[in-house]
Amino acid sequence: LTMEDNTLTIAGERKQVTEDDSAAYHRREREWGAFRRSFALTSRVAGDGVKADYRDGILTVTLPKAAEARPKQIPVHAGA
Repeated sequence: LTMEDNTLTIAGERKQVTEDDSAAYHRREREWGAFRRSFALTSRVAGDGVKADYRDGILTVTLPKAAEARPKQIPVHAGA
């Protein structure tokens, strides 16, 4: 995984293996070989908080918004 200029890129290689034909897939873009996929992010990301977890064939990437990208609550005080 790489992050540059608000673009997240996922790259890797899937080895060619014989698999069970009875398995069902929600989405499968590549059978085997090298792959690269880039995503343009709409909000700034806090780079120090990015986490990636690969478990049971699923890659989960957590991208927390940077402080300046979050809405800021401004309290309104009633004047006397």
